[in-house]
Amino acid sequence: MIAITAGDPCGIGPEILLKVLARASGVPRPLVVIGSLPVFEQAAKRLRRRLPRWRAIRPESPWPSPAPALLCLDVGLPSACEPGRSSAEAGRASLAYLDQAIALWRAGRIRALVTGPVTKWAIQATHAAFVGQTEYLAHAMGRRSVVMMFVSDQLRVVLLTRHLPLERVGAAITRPLLRRTVELTTRALATQFGIRRPRLALCGVNPHAGEGKGTRSEEHTVMKPVLRSLRRRGVACEGPFAADGFFAARGRMSEYDAVVCAYHDQGLIPFKLMARDRGCQMTIGLPIVRTSPDHGSALDIAGRGLANPGSMRYALALASKLARAVHSQ
Repeated sequence: MIAITAGDPCGIGPEILLKVLARASGVPRPLVVIGSLPVFEQAAKRLRRRLPRWRAIRPESPWPSPAPALLCLDVGLPSACEPGRSSAEAGRASLAYLDQAIALWRAGRIRALVTGPVTKWAIQATHAAFVGQTEYLAHAMGRRSVVMMFVSDQLRVVLLTRHLPLERVGAAITRPLLRRTVELTTRALATQFGIRRPRLALCGVNPHAGEGKGTRSEEHTVMKPVLRSLRRRGVACEGPFAADGFFAARGRMSEYDAVVCAYHDQGLIPFKLMARDRGCQMTIGLPIVRTSPDHGSALDIAGRGLANPGSMRYALALASKLARAVHSQ
């Protein structure tokens, strides 16, 4: 079974989820949708759609056996929701959906998880330590090192640092971090994507990959020594490359199975230009397959029926594919 959370009930999560489920073809089964039934009912009414043919239960209800093909786990929060206007209550609901998914994983009921987009400030209003769903899941599942990868049919991008201000990126790039990121990525490409000898490219953090900064740059002090060490162990990772020239040469990109980028925008700008609504995010290093759309809760268009479900559809399809690959090993 795959679980899918609705994300921020005031964002586009419920809308794109209902749009995906409206097309029966390509939606994996069995599937448990975690959210709030009243929110789904409101979204369906706005979209002029019928609710999916699912069986709705509450978290305290006995788990059905056998599980139906499509199940709705109705958490019951929030009591009221206005699209586009998130709140602390909506943040509390978003976290409750995620906690229910973690509980299902602990009970051994799910093999994969797709997380809908949340609004971080809404969750932080009641859970100040919240950084992101990736970090929250890693802590709950006892994993210290996880990697964020963005996946499409044309390009895979891995982030060396995630949601850091640019002024902190240089200090955050360390030899252990780079080594773990490359090793986890190489392992995931081999075990989950079936690539026997993965080839990775690494983009530098500075303009022109540190050219002109001499031995003081992160490329010279961190990246080159780690890549030499990894290559001696048979890990294929080349670079560091100047990111602008690398992504401008599409033929160059096709030579590699994934590109490791130093910081968020360096990797996400080219990825979204190439694969907007045709790709998704996945987390490497968790004990469960986890994917999510490559966009946020989009409060500016929530409730207007404008949200494109493409990334959510891709995330669900990828989660199903990866879960089958892991199960068959």
